[in-house]
Amino acid sequence: MEIAVGALSGMVDALPAKLGDLLQQEYTLLSGARGDVGFLQSELGTMNAALLRCESLESPDVQTRAWVAQVRDLAYDIEDWIDLFAHRVDGGGGGASPGAAAATTSSTSGGLLSWVRCCVHKVTTIPARHVIATELQELKNRVIELSEQRKRYRFDPPPGRAGGRSGAAAVDPRLVALYADTNSLVGLDAPVKKVSEMVVDDGTTGLKVVSISGMPGAGKTTLATAVHRQLKEENKFHCSAFVSVGQKPDIVGKTLKGILSQIGNGYAGGEDIGRLIGMLRDELKDKRYLIVIDDLWGRTEWSTLKCCFRDDNLGSRIMVTTRNDELAKECSSNSDESVYKAGLLSDADSRDLFSNKAFGKGKDCPSHLKDLYDIIVERCGGLPLAISSVAGALAHRFSKDEWERYESNLLPSSHSDELNLKQILNLSYNDLPSHLKSCMLYLSIFPNKYEIDVERLVRRWIAEGFIADARHASKEETARSYLTDLISRNLIQTLHLRHDGTPSCCTLHPVIHDFIVIKSMEENFVNVLDAKKEALSTNNGTVRRLSLQNSVKQDLAGARNDMIKHARSVTVFGHANGVPRLNDMSVLRVLDLEGCNGPVCLDGLCKLILLRYLNLRGTDASELPAQIGELRCLETLDVRSTKVKELPASIVRLEKLMHLLAGNAKLTGEISKMNGLLTLSCANVWKNTGSVLPELADLANLRELELFCDAPEISGDNKTRVSFSSDGFKRLKQLSIQGSLPSVTFVNSSLRKVEVLELKFQKGISDGSNGVSGIEHLPSLKHVLIEFSQKDAGATATIASVRNAAEMVHPNHPYVSVKVDGKAI
Repeated sequence: MEIAVGALSGMVDALPAKLGDLLQQEYTLLSGARGDVGFLQSELGTMNAALLRCESLESPDVQTRAWVAQVRDLAYDIEDWIDLFAHRVDGGGGGASPGAAAATTSSTSGGLLSWVRCCVHKVTTIPARHVIATELQELKNRVIELSEQRKRYRFDPPPGRAGGRSGAAAVDPRLVALYADTNSLVGLDAPVKKVSEMVVDDGTTGLKVVSISGMPGAGKTTLATAVHRQLKEENKFHCSAFVSVGQKPDIVGKTLKGILSQIGNGYAGGEDIGRLIGMLRDELKDKRYLIVIDDLWGRTEWSTLKCCFRDDNLGSRIMVTTRNDELAKECSSNSDESVYKAGLLSDADSRDLFSNKAFGKGKDCPSHLKDLYDIIVERCGGLPLAISSVAGALAHRFSKDEWERYESNLLPSSHSDELNLKQILNLSYNDLPSHLKSCMLYLSIFPNKYEIDVERLVRRWIAEGFIADARHASKEETARSYLTDLISRNLIQTLHLRHDGTPSCCTLHPVIHDFIVIKSMEENFVNVLDAKKEALSTNNGTVRRLSLQNSVKQDLAGARNDMIKHARSVTVFGHANGVPRLNDMSVLRVLDLEGCNGPVCLDGLCKLILLRYLNLRGTDASELPAQIGELRCLETLDVRSTKVKELPASIVRLEKLMHLLAGNAKLTGEISKMNGLLTLSCANVWKNTGSVLPELADLANLRELELFCDAPEISGDNKTRVSFSSDGFKRLKQLSIQGSLPSVTFVNSSLRKVEVLELKFQKGISDGSNGVSGIEHLPSLKHVLIEFSQKDAGATATIASVRNAAEMVHPNHPYVSVKVDGKAI
């Protein structure tokens, strides 16, 4: 079993830079504190190298595991100390000390006043700086102790285990697929036929590459093996070979020599890769060949391998299997037509496969296990490897107690079949860079089969500090690229797409979900507590991220406050009474109660000075604290679908707030001062015509605006309309308007940068007239989405008008998507 370092190494790697930033600030530190910060910065760099060494050990001893756990705890505490530092010294202001400001002033009365303020500030913050220095010394002592442990124990592999790997050769977990009995395979007839046709039946004489991609355990190797066998039996090729590359490829010793041994007389001429490629090309000359490259992970290996395959226009074929969709497209001759996506088994095939493995071919499930059988098969989610592994573990076992262990998690024990499944999943996890490991593990917060809103996920990733700054991309763009990478690796599934083809909603396959929950618990990354099934437990008594699922009406939090005072995020699914007391959670960054039932208690909220993400959407929250402006780090506030009627006036002090999702809450009169806003969602801004919309137009950095309106219909020429003038909204790129009736007008040269326009209405105007005009005046428009809940004359007229303006009048001819009553037309 490999040690759970994963996301930790990335976190520790980032800490020296954060400490370096702290040293560059002109904070007033007590004597010696700067040296202590520099010491931590240096020592953590060395410690991270040791962590990476530990990660290479397949069977670490107890001492090594304990050391890694202590480093993990220390890293969290150091980062918390860094983030709290500025707020305790100067209230989270700019970062520079008052002394720095005073030094830049002239010797006028203003300079004298600044000097006095600086002196007063130094005196009043002495207690805080003493606390900071004491904590810093404690952290330094812990670093020294862990460094000495590292030197004493020397986490090196035992003799004979170079690189930390076991002396015994590792068994390829895909061997079962390579040598599976074709008579035992279920649900492969149609895929084998389809892939075989892709390989040989298109009439192409040139060399063609066909790729099979899919999530781990989807049966890619099994499918490729079956196709290879069938085509060999049909004698369609002069020669063929099947080789596996794997995550740790040996291109010379295993792959190239493997191909040569299968198509020729082998090779005994040394390790020169150039000579091997030349010999292989000679062997393939004037032959129609079929080569299967199984389990390809990297572009570098493919770049080398494709040099081996000559094209003599004889209809030769290459088959590649990979877990990465993007790599599959790059390998294939045609990125769309030459890629086969291995899917999941149907419910009927899943049941057949499970029954054959667990009870024997043709035998049914015993009646006393029927309910558990249905639950477990459904949890396997049609994933062939999961079905085979779990069924193999339960084969000929008829105790209900044994079956119940698999009811909520498919990986509860160390049975050999389960270990094979874990090993397959571990390959994909270990291939992730550290930043993607953090993002992936974070998904264990959400319950099984939960539909995860992508914007919610992206903003939470950013709030947790997982997203690095990039020179040419915003953090949100970087976060979305991380998500795209995880989807391409077939670890995350897309559920719904946006207008531009990017995901708007995603989920995890149940097997992947079970796997990352276990990983998260191992790394103390997330603690998942199902209130119906288990009590909270951790390895070291400290919870860093808490996911409370199936929370019930009784308050479950009181007994755990001492364990969760260092929690960085709290997410509750169920009843709001499960929310822990907020007063003592000083390092909380994320509080997400979306969809919770029952009254919400926000006592102590304004003490959460590091809070960056607050989601109360869909709760019974009725009021926000008047002092919410104290949350100077807050980046996202979501109160949509709540009972909150008005936003507190102090909200304008939230200089870092980027996403304000206000729902029906009345906006403050000084909303135009919130220049940090990138996203705004609000309702009824034009109840008193022109009273709020002009102020919104002055928001200099606003990128996305969502407006909800319930405009009353007025007959005649005095229809209530929302009008967007040519002034304001200088950077707005996406505008969404939703309401009961279409009543929108755009004047010439208005909203010059809007690229996406969403219009969603319940019905059309009763007199059958058009309700939307002037979209041809939006010069940057690329996409229009228009929806009506019902079809009527007014809806038909509005749709026709929008389409005509887009197709015939607008110079860009933006694409128009139309839905009526939930159906695209």
